[in-house]
Amino acid sequence: MWAAIFGDILIVLGLWKGTTLLFPSVQFKSPRRKGYLTLLILSFIASIFLEWIAIYLDLWQYTAAMPVVTMFNHEVGLSPVLQITFLPALSIYLANRFHTQSNS
Repeated sequence: MWAAIFGDILIVLGLWKGTTLLFPSVQFKSPRRKGYLTLLILSFIASIFLEWIAIYLDLWQYTAAMPVVTMFNHEVGLSPVLQITFLPALSIYLANRFHTQSNS
């Protein structure tokens, strides 16, 4: 379980840093819609790619209870895709919100 937690943290930080490196105009100190949209798009792409890799490497399998979606003729779990898509943007939003409140 701890490996999964640290893996998710690394994915979130990697997506945040990757977005700022690929698009230097995107700032996350005072994020705007463009920054969030860019991060959501890159996170969605990364989530599909990471799920494909995990399935290919047989790191995990989906049970019958896991809702799946088909992307480019490959099934991926819906909840992992949603988690990796929205977690980075939500993390940045909450960090900025709490930082702003603590400085007030």
